[in-house]
Amino acid sequence: MLSVVEGIAHFGIRYPQPAGVPVAIVWNITNRCNLKCLHCHQDSSSTFSDSELTTSQAFKVIDNMSKAGVAVLTFSGGEPLLRRDLCDIIERANNNGMLCTVASNGTLITSDVAKKLAKVGIKRVEIGLDGARAETHDFLRNKHGSFEATVEGIKNCAKVGFDELATTMTLHSKNIAELEETMDLAERLGATRFYLNRLIPAGRGADVCNLDVTPKEKIKALETLYNKFHLSVIDGFGMQCYARGMTYYARLGYERSKGKVFTVNEALSGYEKMFQDKFGIEVSRIVRKLATGFGGCSAGLTYAGITASGDLIPCVPASSTKLGNLLEKDLRSIWIHNELLNYLRNRKALKGSCKTCAYNSLCGGCRYTAYITLGDWLGPDTSCPFGPATHAL
Repeated sequence: MLSVVEGIAHFGIRYPQPAGVPVAIVWNITNRCNLKCLHCHQDSSSTFSDSELTTSQAFKVIDNMSKAGVAVLTFSGGEPLLRRDLCDIIERANNNGMLCTVASNGTLITSDVAKKLAKVGIKRVEIGLDGARAETHDFLRNKHGSFEATVEGIKNCAKVGFDELATTMTLHSKNIAELEETMDLAERLGATRFYLNRLIPAGRGADVCNLDVTPKEKIKALETLYNKFHLSVIDGFGMQCYARGMTYYARLGYERSKGKVFTVNEALSGYEKMFQDKFGIEVSRIVRKLATGFGGCSAGLTYAGITASGDLIPCVPASSTKLGNLLEKDLRSIWIHNELLNYLRNRKALKGSCKTCAYNSLCGGCRYTAYITLGDWLGPDTSCPFGPATHAL
């Protein structure tokens, strides 16, 4: 909330509202990985990256983020667990008051690793689970045996009892038939949250666009996701199910429920008993009423990415769009004054179908997709399966 107030001070009142600093940052702490997944938007591999920060440099970047007031820091990659100093870096961030999470492929999370992550301050773990069967998961992860190792990693995290255990599934034509089974498996393994991702045309992901699902299949998958989400909201238990890179999931929920039960972004919904339990029904009503102030693509508004070399980027897939290095520049200064970020924040200037769609304030499309496909951060989201709506409910 403090970041929102600072955002109003810097940018004035806007819809959606930019925060004064990124509320959440995803840091690709290394580009090295023990897998070579077909869809990797970082093109990660086992080869060491010369641009990877040293421990002392990583500490300096953390201090920069802490000074700015970043609240949530996710360590990703590559595979973050390949860094021998990861726990030292996490401990530094945790001691600086940031809520720390880890996004991993799960294959390296032994029982001891899970316990160590909890000990140094990790509150939330996210693990990729791309199918309900070994052959399905291993296909995308490009390594035989990765499914069994990932399932074991999820079990080890469930035993530790992190505040939140999330699994993510990247949707494509060869695993869409297993979506419900994968959600069921994740919940049986102990997951408390489930994210459905889509293929992003970046890194190696650009080479597997042929695996993408059709618009009709995507809508059906999102409906399956929403049905599970709706049950968790109404009944007050079960996995919370969200979509990533598909801001139109909010539109689907809004339309299906006539504006009562829908996601606002990847962390909030327009009606969520879990949210009400934490903050009270009045705050929940405010979130629903002001959904257009918090919804849609969060790049440049409340979220940013950092590369392995310490460069701030608009979002994690946009690794080539470097805004300034945090070893050299103040994070807050980059965030407030960067020309591209200020262009990206002007959502009233959306173009094409996103401009004419009645849901542009709630959804607004994935900004990176617009950029990578059409060369304009404010262009239309070509991944949208719906097309512009003439009127909202």
